[in-house]
Amino acid sequence: MRKQTKELIRKKMDYCLPHEHPKTHRRFSFLILVCMVCLFYPDCEINAMEREKKFMPGFSGDIQPMVGIGYSKSISKVSDENKQINSLGQDAASETIYTPFILWKVEYTFKNNATQIYAGTPTENFIEGNFLLETGLRQKLSNGTVLTAAWIPKIPLLDDEVWKDPFLLGSDRVETDRYSQAFRVGMESILNTPLTLKYGFGKQEIDDEQSGDYLAGLPGSSLTLQDQELLKRDADYHQVEVLYGIGLGKQLFFRPGLYYMLGNAEGDANSFNEFNGQVTLFYATGHYRFHGNISFGKTKYKAVNPVFGQTRDDLKYSFMLGGERTAPFGWKNFSVSVFTRYSRQDSNIGFYDEKAIMAGLGLILKF
Repeated sequence: MRKQTKELIRKKMDYCLPHEHPKTHRRFSFLILVCMVCLFYPDCEINAMEREKKFMPGFSGDIQPMVGIGYSKSISKVSDENKQINSLGQDAASETIYTPFILWKVEYTFKNNATQIYAGTPTENFIEGNFLLETGLRQKLSNGTVLTAAWIPKIPLLDDEVWKDPFLLGSDRVETDRYSQAFRVGMESILNTPLTLKYGFGKQEIDDEQSGDYLAGLPGSSLTLQDQELLKRDADYHQVEVLYGIGLGKQLFFRPGLYYMLGNAEGDANSFNEFNGQVTLFYATGHYRFHGNISFGKTKYKAVNPVFGQTRDDLKYSFMLGGERTAPFGWKNFSVSVFTRYSRQDSNIGFYDEKAIMAGLGLILKF
């Protein structure tokens, strides 16, 4: 009987082999959509006039009601369509989401034209996770360098969810909250050049971690308590960014960037090193602004994942196109914006393959 049970477990684990099954993909979530929309408006830091506008005394900001649509597939991410799975290598059901949301940002610059406090939707995601609100301080120095310090707080009601045990088979998987917060410091427009350096530190906490409980509880399972320790997802993150803007004429801007992230998870199977390269193009003419973004990254994990018997290794790539039309119908303080984005992650472990396609349309009120 014990031998038959072990054989049953082995067959279930065989489903995990990525070369034997179609790739699975990432679900689209409201929080990821919000974060990706934030990337739609890259700062053209090489434009001196734009830098000066950032430090005009008084209040400024914008409100952006938007409507988004996203299509995705994933077996590892939380999704109503994939709550129950029968093998770790099965294909995920697709999911399409339509959702309205509001982005906002408010800034106050003091009369010295050099000190600014701000809060609102972040302009970029600098650690792994989903963040909606950033609050911080900018200080412009006499040599043109802008120092920044920011806090991305915990927002429990808005943070995303993960499965308590992602590897549960044959029954509905249960969600649990994932709480994240981060801090960031940076130097922008260093010595009045388009060079930017940033460092971010973040934390992730899983409310109820049960990864591997189901497999470990099967009769004759070879998954030990030590193996389950390797699967824990609470983590600290460190990220360094280097960005440099290049002007190609008065209207076209080109900005390459390099990113390095270190993830120190409680479980070594979820600890990683990630390198990412990104190129952004921005073109403005008359009432129109256009934006394009391409990124490519590689993530190498530290230890063998005991569920799959492999060390995880991911390739990530994405591109985004967007546009903005200022003063539609002669409305001076308004803009209409639209964007579309495609992202994909290919892993040597098919369970972690991800894919998402999203688009959004919105109206911006600037003040």
